[in-house]
Amino acid sequence: MELIRTQGVVLRYSNRNEADRLLTVLSPDLGRILVLARGCRKQKSRFLAFSQLFCYGELILQPYRDIYILSQAEVKNFYFDIRNDVDRLSCATYIANLTEAVSTTGENHTRLFMLILHGLSYLSYSPRHPLELALIYELKLLDQIGYRPVIENCIVSGIPVLSETADTMKLILHSDLEKAQEVPMIPTVRQELNKVLPAYIQEKLELKISSRAFLNLIA
Repeated sequence: MELIRTQGVVLRYSNRNEADRLLTVLSPDLGRILVLARGCRKQKSRFLAFSQLFCYGELILQPYRDIYILSQAEVKNFYFDIRNDVDRLSCATYIANLTEAVSTTGENHTRLFMLILHGLSYLSYSPRHPLELALIYELKLLDQIGYRPVIENCIVSGIPVLSETADTMKLILHSDLEKAQEVPMIPTVRQELNKVLPAYIQEKLELKISSRAFLNLIA
């Protein structure tokens, strides 16, 4: 069977048998896929590095029924620094869970793929408050998938917000990924967005991501 070359970032994994892992991977051209990494939990496995959460790499896959078998993996980034800070780890876990929830199988997800890489990079290397990075990610993701919040007269889709919050949201939504990271966010805006955005996501997308609750601990 023909092998497939693609890129991927690990959004989730579950251990199988004594040494395998089933990885939930986001690929720019295949969408959300399941990838079996055989023997990856063995110390000398060539797949040990890529089978970690958040890892990004170049992959060669073999299709098998409704999943893929990992044939080769070249890691491009571990985003290792995320694991050294519990707050950044909580935010990264949440954005991975949210990305998994909105992605689909068999569709082109190039923009979403670039967004998750961008988000993980900033959570690894930026000195900015990790919750602010997660909030920016939520807004940019909502915009990408067609649920851009409508902001009029300090009302966000029926939810009243402070004028500072409305202005900050507009600046983020009207900026590209790089410029969005430079938009200032005062503590009161951060705290209000941390309430408004999960409520908006639950209402519009009918999603309640359990890992979102940990972000309230770092507000």
